[in-house]
Amino acid sequence: MKRVWNVITKKAFVATILLIVEIVLLIFMMVILGRLFIFFGIGLYIVSLITILFVVNDMGNPAYKISWITSIILIPFAGSVLYIIFGKKHTTKNMKKKFNYIDAHGRECMSNMENNVKNLDVDFNCKQIIDWMWNVSKQTAYTNTLTEFLSPGDVYFKRLIQDLKLAKKTIFMEFFIICPGKMWNEVVDILVAKVKEGVDVRLIYDDFGTIASLPVDYPEYMKKLGIRTKVFNIVKPRLDAFMNNRDHRKIVVIDGNISYTGGINLADEYINEIERFGYWQDCGIRLEGDATASFTILFLRMWHYLSGEKSYYQNYMPTVKLKASGVVVPFGDNPIRDHNLHDSTYLKIITCAKKYVYIETPYLVMDYELTAALIFAAESGVEVVIITPHIPDKAYVHALTRSSYKKLIKAGVKIYEFTPGFIHSKLIVADDSVAVVGTANFDFRSLYLHFECSVFLYKTASLQQIYCDFKRVIGESQEITLEKCKQRSWIQKLLGFVLRPFAPLM
Repeated sequence: MKRVWNVITKKAFVATILLIVEIVLLIFMMVILGRLFIFFGIGLYIVSLITILFVVNDMGNPAYKISWITSIILIPFAGSVLYIIFGKKHTTKNMKKKFNYIDAHGRECMSNMENNVKNLDVDFNCKQIIDWMWNVSKQTAYTNTLTEFLSPGDVYFKRLIQDLKLAKKTIFMEFFIICPGKMWNEVVDILVAKVKEGVDVRLIYDDFGTIASLPVDYPEYMKKLGIRTKVFNIVKPRLDAFMNNRDHRKIVVIDGNISYTGGINLADEYINEIERFGYWQDCGIRLEGDATASFTILFLRMWHYLSGEKSYYQNYMPTVKLKASGVVVPFGDNPIRDHNLHDSTYLKIITCAKKYVYIETPYLVMDYELTAALIFAAESGVEVVIITPHIPDKAYVHALTRSSYKKLIKAGVKIYEFTPGFIHSKLIVADDSVAVVGTANFDFRSLYLHFECSVFLYKTASLQQIYCDFKRVIGESQEITLEKCKQRSWIQKLLGFVLRPFAPLM
């Protein structure tokens, strides 16, 4: 009984129930009124028709539009209201205005970095990506940056602990999920020790990602330990478009010289200290040198938004001078911009590949363009291999992921499932020359709605590490054939079939 009481009194449970009640009451009210009053019912359909016209004329992703049109037809007027609240990719006006102001401040500080993208010794396709990122978002390229690919999670964690212990000035951390346990407790012990040494320690975490693991007053607890803490987008039990946008980034910056990103959150399943969905395969990347500047700026921009505290970025820039091969472009994505950096970068890498494209992703719920690009590459003779989980964390998303297999396999794409458990890595590598490692999945939520970050790599030393680790993971995976697709249970086939039209909304 005590366990049940603990569940129903949790903030996550209460917020979810109240939100569901709001949606159900809205739909119920519209249906009942529409049936009782014929003119009201006609009015509902007129509103729905007008909303559909707005959806059709929107310049957004076609799959996203189809999902909303289907929803509006199924639940007239209520579907229109939900579209007005949640349908727009962009955030609320106030949030957009605030972020644009902060972004302008960041662009001023980065204006002197334009030379970074000139006279680079890279091939034409890579230069296009680098120039485009600079032109649309002022995300710049760097040389003289050491890169180290870290996989699986326990390898990442050991390296991170080493660096945290050596911090002298600053530690900035931004994560989607934090959960007390061996991993987080060990990190906190180091952070507290560093605070006592005079290190500036700051923490940002997403409220939705931590809603089941951290108490509401956790920032106050962190403050008592000397760790300055901010929470992104506090969950509220109301229909609000901003609730759709989460901070899915994982960033660590140490002394402005070393940075980390990747799929790994600060919870014990990521280092296989506990088992949730079999063995957890994940990865991250460590940067040391000039490119850490971009992750510092990404963090300080978010800190500015949450705290109102304006930072002078120049005070936190890298101080170490290193020599390293290749080009590194750290970049952040958000739902405020008109350009989807991850989606376009993935698309460019796939369409320009000549020999191979290897992908690891926990979710494979893509739009038409990415699917068509993968099919085109495979049918053009490029080796396209995708690894997804065998044991899912979300049954409905796994059903959607598997519903994509048949079409891709028929075109020559090789699909593997990681047999020991769940694969949470987010990476793409192609032709021994380019790769992206970061936080963005191959799904609509990551590509269009969340705050994400990654690293674009061109001919860095870490590319060989990524390639070799992919081969290791594929050695522990089973290939999915057309025959195996047919053997899926009818329930999973039906679930994938029914949910497919709504995939962009999940």
